Amino acid sequence: MTKTQDDPSQDSWITRFSSVLTPRFFKKLAIGLGIGLVGGLIAHSINMPLAWMMGPMLATFVASLLRVPMGIPMQFRSVILGVIGIFLGASFTPDTFDQAARWPISMIAVLLYVPVITVIITWFYSKVARLDPATALFSATPGGLTPMVVLGAAAGGNEQEIALTQGLRVLLLVMSAPLIVLLITGVVANGHGDSEAIHMSLGEGALTAICALVTILIFRKIGVPASYMTGAMAASMVLHVTGIVEGNLPDWLLAGSLLILGSAIGSRFSGLKLAVLGRLAIYSVLATLVVLAFTGGVAWFVSQWLDLDFIAVLLAFAPGGVAEMSLIALALNVEPSFVAFHHIVRIFEIVLLAPIMAKWFERHFNRKNGAIK
Repeated sequence: MTKTQDDPSQDSWITRFSSVLTPRFFKKLAIGLGIGLVGGLIAHSINMPLAWMMGPMLATFVASLLRVPMGIPMQFRSVILGVIGIFLGASFTPDTFDQAARWPISMIAVLLYVPVITVIITWFYSKVARLDPATALFSATPGGLTPMVVLGAAAGGNEQEIALTQGLRVLLLVMSAPLIVLLITGVVANGHGDSEAIHMSLGEGALTAICALVTILIFRKIGVPASYMTGAMAASMVLHVTGIVEGNLPDWLLAGSLLILGSAIGSRFSGLKLAVLGRLAIYSVLATLVVLAFTGGVAWFVSQWLDLDFIAVLLAFAPGGVAEMSLIALALNVEPSFVAFHHIVRIFEIVLLAPIMAKWFERHFNRKNGAIK
């Protein structure tokens, strides 16, 4: 096949990328990050839990409802996930692997927890919220927003409703988790891990970045879920456990990463019609309460059975996003490696099961349409 001048599919990645970098793009990006920065400063001044993520997230969410034109591209989130992965990897020590002897049982509990909570919330969205079966299932599955929307649409679901319910799930769980921890323990999740930890040297930082990039590329090639974060975390973990690198990245880099991540979550709702939001918001809040109640019960049982920290288990099971829940654990210095690994197990399970569910619904949808015709 010959390349033609007017064939966009043959353009180089540089051409495609540069076509996005328009003045309008930079304007929307600057507005989104500016609003997020204001929200972060206000949240930090009032000592809000996880202020540099919660503040930008709430500020950009409100701005989205007010139809402020802004946008934080998901490519930014990918880079930020790599930075977060390096932070999480630094939390691993040789002692971590001694403690990991108890993890297989709790990981099996996660594998059982995911389908059970999915069935419960699917029933809720189908029978109470009156969503169609495909939309209800992919709205209830605790996976990433983008893959659930794509697979749900292929199965005949409503893309906008799936995106909204999945986005609200993450937003509500990320908002509620630090507050629940505060109520239970009285500890504000505003730290960056060990406050007395040393920081990497410039050479160590460069080595960690190179190793993280190589590992991310390998993980992407072999199809590892959440490869940007898991790849960076794996590289950082190996470097720290072997003693090649000591210390972590500077706190300001984590704060900046939190700001961008929170702004990206809130800006997802930009341009959303209030009527659509209002119709599903109440159901999403109720579904989140059900998730929290069920997760709390499971976390208490698992923590008592295996003699694990309840807060760590709660954050490990709460389906609020692997990066977000791990960051809360990092801020509390509550076994972030344990929390991150369990969320990766959850994502692996969903990555394996979701395409199977999508195929089944797609066949069912096609048979139904054929029968109608």
